[in-house]
Amino acid sequence: MKRDIKRELFDSLKKNHALWSFEKPKLSEISDELLIEKVLLHLDIQDINKLFLIFPKTRIKNVWINSIIPLEPQYHSYNILFSTLYFDIKNPHRYIKVKTNQHIKSLLSKS
Repeated sequence: MKRDIKRELFDSLKKNHALWSFEKPKLSEISDELLIEKVLLHLDIQDINKLFLIFPKTRIKNVWINSIIPLEPQYHSYNILFSTLYFDIKNPHRYIKVKTNQHIKSLLSKS
């Protein structure tokens, strides 16, 4: 079942041209983290809901925090949606701001 859902999500991503950076994308080339990120960014709510059938909520949340929140402000509305709908965050604007600042500080400390 998990493999079937992953294949279905992968096929939807290909159909929506979300894997344009791969010459001929194969499911085996796509990490679970990249699959989660691409589904969150490019597919609809029904597909996003399928992620929670095959991955733990904490893993999806970590991908969101590490890959999508840093895309602020471009994906701010997505971040608000994910924080309230999927992760039960009480004050999403504050949470996103804190996580964005943490990301910026981590980048600065690496340089």
